[in-house]
Amino acid sequence: MLTWNPDSARWSDGEFDAAAERSAAGHALLSRWGVGIRKRGISVGDTAYLVRQRHERGIVASGRFESEIYEDERWDGSGRITTFADVRFDVVLPLADRLPVALLKHRLSAVAWDHLQGSGVMMPEASEAALADLWRAHAA
Repeated sequence: MLTWNPDSARWSDGEFDAAAERSAAGHALLSRWGVGIRKRGISVGDTAYLVRQRHERGIVASGRFESEIYEDERWDGSGRITTFADVRFDVVLPLADRLPVALLKHRLSAVAWDHLQGSGVMMPEASEAALADLWRAHAA
């Protein structure tokens, strides 16, 4: 699971809305995304879910990893190095259509939805299929 804090990083509201519009038109979005402190455990083809944090929380996008983890400079211009992976988001939902954390907590209680400590969190194996089914039904 990848996380997105709309208050401090990556997409502005306008950029996110544009990504959702492109997705609705059938276009994927290739993006480099930070994976926190993770150094391994992501392979090309693995599923990625993007969880919006802070407010209006929930899953807003999904896709597949297009790379393994690599290091590069942070997006904030600090010059610090962090870890990234490339992901192709095939589904980006408008914020109003997100899969809300309240529902995720109810249906997938084994996942610490209130305590995702950054991007690159691995989904518990026992919850993977249930999340895939829930997301597929929701995004349809």
